[in-house]
Amino acid sequence: MDTFANMDTTVDRNTPYTRRPWIFTALSLRFNDALTYREIAEQLNVSTSATHKMFKRFRRTGINWPLPEEYTPERLEEELYAFNLETNLPVKKRRPDWPLEFKIRLADLTLQPGACVAQIAREHGINDNLLFNWRNLHRQGLLDPASRAALIPVTVEPLSPPRHNGAVSSDSPPIISCKLTLSGGSLSLTGPLTPELLHVLVSELREGEA
Repeated sequence: MDTFANMDTTVDRNTPYTRRPWIFTALSLRFNDALTYREIAEQLNVSTSATHKMFKRFRRTGINWPLPEEYTPERLEEELYAFNLETNLPVKKRRPDWPLEFKIRLADLTLQPGACVAQIAREHGINDNLLFNWRNLHRQGLLDPASRAALIPVTVEPLSPPRHNGAVSSDSPPIISCKLTLSGGSLSLTGPLTPELLHVLVSELREGEA
């Protein structure tokens, strides 16, 4: 019995397991309808090169047609593309790029009363810790596309001018501080550089030289 005839090949956009959902249909068109690679590629809107390489992988894996019942589209693609076609060496798996809608949908499921995160993770083929992380982000609103795209408001305030004790005009003389060490002792002077302060300074210097 042809297992393909009773198989639902509809791809759920929120279930990003299969990047090549056309594989099952291509195999059926080849083995059941005897179409050429070019005809299959045109009918499925896939490049002839990709179609030819897929069948080359299929022959190399030794999988038979009709496919065994335990073969799902996800498992078939995983086995067909688990090795490099040129070197026949295993291909290092890349971390899946889960769509945001898929994350939100699963996070919503975990928030339902009586939901088991571990069971939901197993049913959808993801890691438990990953789903726990999605749930926490969803609770904080960080999985919401609107919140992710929103700009954080920033308020820029002008710097406050330095505070002075008393009114200080731009024409005020600079503040100086000096210490004179004379024969009779030492003298410290601090204050605005005024004629009076300069007079005291010069007088002390003269007396110190006498």
